[in-house]
Amino acid sequence: LPLLTTEEGIKRIRTFVGKLSNWKNLSELIPKEFNESRVLKKSGLASIFAGSLELSKEGNIEIKQNALFDNIFIRQKQ
Repeated sequence: LPLLTTEEGIKRIRTFVGKLSNWKNLSELIPKEFNESRVLKKSGLASIFAGSLELSKEGNIEIKQNALFDNIFIRQKQ
């Protein structure tokens, strides 16, 4: 079963960095092939989220969530 690692999530986010001047939903960054099954989609979202936490800690991006269990958004640090 192919899974997306945190490192791959970080690489995926970095490919979008120039396009993240506005808030972007994390789920939009999941590779299309990972949307084919529920398990793969969860793996993709988890790795993108873990990667976004690491990039936020480094000061490269910002993360926001408007309400508990709501969508999570990221953008390039302004």
